[in-house]
Amino acid sequence: MTAQFSRQEDQGRNAAMVKTDSSWRRPPGASGPARDPELDARILRAAIELLAEGGFPALSMDKAAARAGVGKATVYRRWRSRVELAGDALDRAALAAGHTAVRIGPGQLRQELIETLMQVERCTNAPHNDLVAALLATARHQPEIFALVRERYVDAMHRLVGEVVAHAVERGDLPPPPPSEESDGKCALEVSAAVALLIHWQTVRGGEVLTEDHIVSVVDRILLPLVSRPNQDRV
Repeated sequence: MTAQFSRQEDQGRNAAMVKTDSSWRRPPGASGPARDPELDARILRAAIELLAEGGFPALSMDKAAARAGVGKATVYRRWRSRVELAGDALDRAALAAGHTAVRIGPGQLRQELIETLMQVERCTNAPHNDLVAALLATARHQPEIFALVRERYVDAMHRLVGEVVAHAVERGDLPPPPPSEESDGKCALEVSAAVALLIHWQTVRGGEVLTEDHIVSVVDRILLPLVSRPNQDRV
């Protein structure tokens, strides 16, 4: 798995290095040694591997140090707790980095949804899927980590699909949502249904690879019928 994560990190280095605003990062000016980017990367890669193998319960400062081949003090000088270490590891893993809401043009909503969701499918063919599945299965017992996974992954997926649907409404490809739904985001319930199904696939059916055919089925049988329903049919 170490080799797999190394290849994935090399392929997505630009995305992974995008600056984030993680609340777990050490604040500027905090005491401690000058940070060595290469050493940080080794420790964070070790933390990602541990999280992928067993979720948050599998991560400890001592285990991260041992896997990274550094002393425990090296880890403790950089992160005050395993929650902070997990937060930076998830930033490094860039769960939804590089994902974008696809825009093609009028009359192309179906293809836009398929291509947007296919970004998720591509992730399920990599160790990324092990990380997401392990975290979603165990993070519920650790509120801080659950909130972080939701922000970095679940909400990001919801936002991407929501942007595609909202743009279709703006250009007239979809009817506008009723006023009762606008406060929570356009077609939020319909988008949540599709996102929830994809997350379910990764956590419950993790051994079965999510394919393009599955994505097309989700779009054609679930997402499009829901978002295309006339306003008067909504209840």
